[in-house]
Amino acid sequence: MSKIIINPNLQRKQIRQERRNVFAEETNLYLLRLLRGDSALPGTLGFGNTVAGYRDLQLELATAIRQRVLPWFWSITLHIVILLLLLSIVIPVIRFEQIDILSGWANIPVQHDHPILGPLGDDNGNVPNVVDAVDNGATSDDEIARPEVLPVHHSPGLDISGRDPHLRAARQVAGGGGGQTDEAVIAGLRWLVRVQEPNGAWHFSGNFPHRAHRRDREDALAATAMALLAFQGFGITVDSRHPLLIEFVLPVRRAWDWLLPRQNPDGSFHSPLAPRQHTFYTHALCTIALCELLIMTGDESLREPAQRAIDYLVRNQSVRRGGWRYLPDRWSDQSDVSVTGWVVLALKSGEAAGLHVPPETYNRVMGFLDEMMVGDQYKYRYEEPTPRMTMTAQALFCRMLLGWQRDNPQLLGGVRVLLGNLPSMTDHFSRDSYYWFFATQTLYHYGSDEWLTWNTMIREELLRHQERFGAEAGSWNPERPAQDTWQMYGRLYTTCMSLYMLQVYYRHERLFP
Repeated sequence: MSKIIINPNLQRKQIRQERRNVFAEETNLYLLRLLRGDSALPGTLGFGNTVAGYRDLQLELATAIRQRVLPWFWSITLHIVILLLLLSIVIPVIRFEQIDILSGWANIPVQHDHPILGPLGDDNGNVPNVVDAVDNGATSDDEIARPEVLPVHHSPGLDISGRDPHLRAARQVAGGGGGQTDEAVIAGLRWLVRVQEPNGAWHFSGNFPHRAHRRDREDALAATAMALLAFQGFGITVDSRHPLLIEFVLPVRRAWDWLLPRQNPDGSFHSPLAPRQHTFYTHALCTIALCELLIMTGDESLREPAQRAIDYLVRNQSVRRGGWRYLPDRWSDQSDVSVTGWVVLALKSGEAAGLHVPPETYNRVMGFLDEMMVGDQYKYRYEEPTPRMTMTAQALFCRMLLGWQRDNPQLLGGVRVLLGNLPSMTDHFSRDSYYWFFATQTLYHYGSDEWLTWNTMIREELLRHQERFGAEAGSWNPERPAQDTWQMYGRLYTTCMSLYMLQVYYRHERLFP
């Protein structure tokens, strides 16, 4: 061990520098001694046993520790803080969600009793029965608050027999379709073929102008289901042989070859890569398309996956509210009219295919819609007290599907509300393809002069503003002549919704004669 020879002629600064040089060699050895349990200060460093010597030694040792130990300490502390912050983002108790794909406003704060990270049940998708879970072991304080359940009138499933191309012509001309409308539909379907991906899928952010640019809007399952619904709405399936439809058979077959294998073991259609708030929108769209394919082709191999898709909806209905929201949590008190409306369409499509839907499922939906109706205004709300036209149109269509008759005064009042908000492609405040779609369905099934008024305007607006030239011929621009409320999902979305409206004359048989 070396010693420091103290020379009285050296300046204090030089003495300290020389000491540091020695400590650069000795400190590591001393720290090792500390780790081994030997805490005695070394006496061989030339300081002697004086109080001043030990004080200088302590100061030098503190400097060495600060230079060697503290950087590691602060680095570890910083990484722990960052990890805790990331965990607080991944597992929040209060989440800010988006209504997103087919509904309404963004960034609505929603409180949950507990974080919802996925479907209840085990890894195989098995979920305990609601009745068993409530009856076994629940105390009076734990009982679930349920809406009052009233019996639903008999209401059949959605009849799609009018899509048969051999029967369609006679029916659609009387209602306003055929001719120029058919030409517009075929042009729109040809545009969908042009933008289909090589693997058979579609994307909202596909290779076309005015596409969805944000990643949180992308959902290939939802986009593919929407495109398939446009083809099937015109009577096209994987085995169509009608000369008018044959050019579209291969694209539809390729799309189903891509979509059907992506059903999850629990019956759901949802990709982990898609936004979580899309879960039930996407699943409902895929379920509708699958049930329609079962009806139109009679392929019994589709019955089992279609029933599993329906069962997934049934077992994830909110037992507290009676509807559905974004995520599969049957114990959640969160439901909204927008998601619930698409689910009802899926359930009714399944019923038309001969699949089993428990009657109490519909009863709970009716109780939920009663809760969401705003007083005696015949309007419906989303979550906030103020009603929305989109929710009103969607809720009224559900009411008819679930048994309301044409002479119901609340239905008539709601229809008059819709007629007070007529469509216009050039109005920046009223172009809303989501609202137009459900208002078109509601008024078509309601019929009478109310339908004639709406049909004249919606048909004229859609035909006038369809792209006629270039690579985008047949599609609808989501930003011109006025910006659509749902332009964030791009051209594919507005084109599919427009095609559904132009197919209304034969898409479903009228609920009221």
